[in-house]
Amino acid sequence: MSDVSKLDKIKEGAASNKNYTSGDLVSDLVPNEIPQKQKGVQIEDANYIDDMYSEEQLERHAKSNINPFTVDGIPSRWEHNKLRSNWHFDTKADPQEETFKVICKFQGKWQAGIDRAVSQAEEQTIGNYRNRGESKQDTNLHNGELMDIKRAAGRDDVSCMYHANIWSLKYNENGNEQWNKDEHKDYHVFHNMLKSIGMYDIHQIRVHIQRLGQVTPAHIDQQMRYARPQWRKRWTEAGADKNPLKLRRVLIALNDWDYGHVWQFGNTYYQGYDAGECIVYDWCNMPHGTANFGYTPRITLQATGFMDDEVFPNLLSNGSKDNIINV
Repeated sequence: MSDVSKLDKIKEGAASNKNYTSGDLVSDLVPNEIPQKQKGVQIEDANYIDDMYSEEQLERHAKSNINPFTVDGIPSRWEHNKLRSNWHFDTKADPQEETFKVICKFQGKWQAGIDRAVSQAEEQTIGNYRNRGESKQDTNLHNGELMDIKRAAGRDDVSCMYHANIWSLKYNENGNEQWNKDEHKDYHVFHNMLKSIGMYDIHQIRVHIQRLGQVTPAHIDQQMRYARPQWRKRWTEAGADKNPLKLRRVLIALNDWDYGHVWQFGNTYYQGYDAGECIVYDWCNMPHGTANFGYTPRITLQATGFMDDEVFPNLLSNGSKDNIINV
């Protein structure tokens, strides 16, 4: 196992903890007081599955005189998620219902890739990970997230995980694409995994490392980058503004499940898995979150991108953990 003690420096709660993109101190971004509820004070928006970062949605948000992620007068990512999803949110529903799908299990050697990721990883807290300022939605959603933390935990921030970026796209000041691609040989196995399941247009790859006490609060993914002007063409030309599931996020376990490793999708827990299992889920409807209350790190490869029309649909329909892919 990797020497995760290299990650021991904790930013959460430190007076110097800054948002990575804006440079704001996290403590300056957190509201001093939570506003009083005002029933019905919110904008009329569409469900994510039908309309995400379309021209119509962006126009609604631009014209709103309040944070568009406000519900009953309080900015909240979680309450807005619940309004804009068609998930049932019935806490007494069947805990065995199918909320995610294991499409395959990879076999190979990737410890060197884990070791490299550990050496590069940065701590991600709710306060420092969001790309504030890159779009109205980025800033507004982040304000809602911080309000959720303040209401639920009574503090400014929570530590979510450490992550190492392997593949990401940014745009320079001239609007030109600037890919950050780590092509090191130790990461080749991860690229091979994604190629084998039909991810042909990769937008992001990263390794998540979650240690004891870290948690990603319950949420539904908004994939905020597609609200940013530079990503609009790629998003709309794929038709994802009206069918967001053209974009897929896959999660690949890089180590075996251990006690304390928590994955929750809807009402269902994902546990007992083997290293190499790859899962997909309805990211724009399915509430989910993770935590680690165990003594070993939970390590996952996460990738986001568009999928092909042949390999991936077959895996989605017929795949299982018995479908072994050697990488």
